[in-house]
Amino acid sequence: MSPFRYLSLTIAVLIGLSGCVTVTQDRFAEKASPDKAVENYTQLGLGYLQKGRPDWARDRLQKALEIKPEDPAANDAMGLVWQTEGELDLAEESFTKALRHDSGFTQARHHLGRLYMQTGEFDKAEKLLKKSANDRYYNARVQAYSDLGMTYYRLGNPALAIESYKESLRLAPYNVDALVNVSTLLFEQQQYDESQKYFDRFDRLAQKDQTEHSAHSLWLGIQLANINQNTSNAVRLASQLKKQFPQSREYRMYQASLAGAPQ
Repeated sequence: MSPFRYLSLTIAVLIGLSGCVTVTQDRFAEKASPDKAVENYTQLGLGYLQKGRPDWARDRLQKALEIKPEDPAANDAMGLVWQTEGELDLAEESFTKALRHDSGFTQARHHLGRLYMQTGEFDKAEKLLKKSANDRYYNARVQAYSDLGMTYYRLGNPALAIESYKESLRLAPYNVDALVNVSTLLFEQQQYDESQKYFDRFDRLAQKDQTEHSAHSLWLGIQLANINQNTSNAVRLASQLKKQFPQSREYRMYQASLAGAPQ
């Protein structure tokens, strides 16, 4: 099996906000219009969810849904709460309800696609994520392309995975997860020069302390450095791998490579 037969996949709750939500106890609901009260309760719920309190978030979102049960944003946010708590069937129900009441709600579509990634239903995820990524006005389009790339990878289509990661990087050239993942896939396809290009971009960020290497990214860099006969880079990255990840599978593979053993 190739040492690179995995990519970084983090299923984290996506909160569709442009900035941080300030969590404050509310008196607004008593005086606000029903629509404004729903919006306020939804924002408050998302704020609590960001702060790691899904129980408080659920309470606020239930208040929003008592006022307006069909509200798409409140249902979408409730889906994130259920997903955080591991109630994936209820999360699916909430995201689906949000889309039923607003078929153009790209954020809910993206969230549902990510949920299907988590449950391993990659065929379903692909359709939703592709549509989300193609929405040029969606503010999380970069992440949608990255998620689509991972989905194609899990479906066994590395060419489309590479294409999706490149689209993510077209929009956000320093998306660190996409940089490592596309470099890994290109390495597996023996496109070493192009793989090196994306790895170097990631490595420059790491050297500037703008991101951190993983054992996987260091081993990838060592392999590329050896192929390109860049001894200084190989030594630098190997030193980091030994210091930071001495118990890792990647460090064992590196040691085996020095001994001339199969990797």
